[in-house]
Amino acid sequence: MQMENGSWDDRGTIKWVSWTGTAVFTVGKAPEQDETQIRQARKPKGPLATAPPTYRWNREWRSMLPGGYQLWKMGSHNMSWIQYPSHVSPAVEDVIAAQSIISRCTQVYVALGVPLSLATGLLNLTTFFRSRAKLGVLDTQLLVLTVIGILMTLLSLNTASRPNYMLTTNLGCGVLSFFANVCYFFAQYLQGAMLILTLLPGSSCHLLPGTQGAWSPAAGLATIGSCAICSSLIVVALLGTSRELHRATLCQVDPLNTWAEYEIVKFSLGFGLSLAFKLVLLVLCAIQSTWRAALAQRDTASARGVVLAVALNMFVCRLLYNTALLQRARRKLQRDIGTPRDELLMNLAELVLFGESCVNALATLFLHQLCRVALLDLLGYLTQRCRQQGTDNSVSLHAVES
Repeated sequence: MQMENGSWDDRGTIKWVSWTGTAVFTVGKAPEQDETQIRQARKPKGPLATAPPTYRWNREWRSMLPGGYQLWKMGSHNMSWIQYPSHVSPAVEDVIAAQSIISRCTQVYVALGVPLSLATGLLNLTTFFRSRAKLGVLDTQLLVLTVIGILMTLLSLNTASRPNYMLTTNLGCGVLSFFANVCYFFAQYLQGAMLILTLLPGSSCHLLPGTQGAWSPAAGLATIGSCAICSSLIVVALLGTSRELHRATLCQVDPLNTWAEYEIVKFSLGFGLSLAFKLVLLVLCAIQSTWRAALAQRDTASARGVVLAVALNMFVCRLLYNTALLQRARRKLQRDIGTPRDELLMNLAELVLFGESCVNALATLFLHQLCRVALLDLLGYLTQRCRQQGTDNSVSLHAVES
C-alpha cells in the first residue's frame, strides 16, 4: 500500500490507494493528544515502573524484539573469552612463581600421595574382602568408600603434567568430568548415610531405604549410586560444549570454560546439600540420646571412629575446594579471567580434593580394627621373612668358612 498524498484533508481523513489504483479507502484522523498524556501512556506500568532503567530496557527489549531472550542467553553463555591467566597474563614473574609452586606440589602428590593412596586402599580392600562374611552395614559402606577413593586417585593422574593441562577433546573432557563427579557425589552422599548409622542408629530404619532384610545394604547403595549419577548428569549438562564435542581443549576435572552455573550447581548438590543435612543431623543428635549408647558398643566402635574421622577430613578438603569453585564462578559472572594467583589457588584446591582419598585410606587403615590387625600381621610376616633371610645368609657364610 502507498499513500496518495501525505497531508490530511479538511475532513480529517487520509486517503490510501493500492499500487494498482484500486481499493481506495480513507482513515479518520486520530484525535490530538497533549504531550503530557503521551508521556504518561509511554511510562512503564506494573513491576517495571519501579525497576532500574537498565533492567526496564532489558526486559522491554527481550519482550518486544523477536528472539531477544535467546540472543541474551547465548551472550551470557558464550565462554570463548575465558582463558587461563598463566597463558595471557603480562605479569611474567607472577606466572613463573605460580607455576613453580604448582609444579612442586604436583610432583610431591604424584610421588607420595598417589602410591600411598593406592597401596593403602588396596590393603584395606583386600582386608574387607577377606572378612566379608562378618562385615556390618558400616563396614560394607567403608568398603565401597575405599573403592571410590581408589578410582578418584586414578582419575587424579590427569594432574601429573601440571602446570600444563591435559590436551583432549571436549568429549573426552566431558567423560572425565562425568566419572569424577560420580565419584565426588557418591562419596558425599555415602558419607551422609554413614553418619546416620553412626549418630542415629535407632532411627536408621526410618531414614535409610532398605535397612531391614538381607538385601538392605545393596538397596541403600543402589539408591545412593542412582542419586550420584543423576547429580553428575545434571552438572555435566552445564559444561556448555555439547555442540563442539570434537574440538580440542585444555582439560581438568572441572573444566575452566564451563558455564558459571556449573560451579554453582555442583556446590549446591554436593557440599551445600551435605552441609545442610549435617546441620539437621546435629540437631537430631542433640535431641536424642541414643547415639551415646551406640558409640559405646565395642563391636562397631572402630567403624564409627573411622566414619567420624572421614567426615571431618571430607568437610575440610571439600570446604577449601568449593570455596575455590565459587570464587571461579564469581569471576565468570564478572567476565574476569583472574590472576595467576587465582589459578594457583584453584590448582592447589584440586590437589587437596584428590588428597582426601589418601587421608581417608590412612584413617581407615589405622582406626579400623580389621585393617589395623591386617597391617600388623603384614608387618610381622615381613619381619619374619627378613629374619629368615638373615639366618639363611649367616648359615651359608659359616658353611663357606668351615
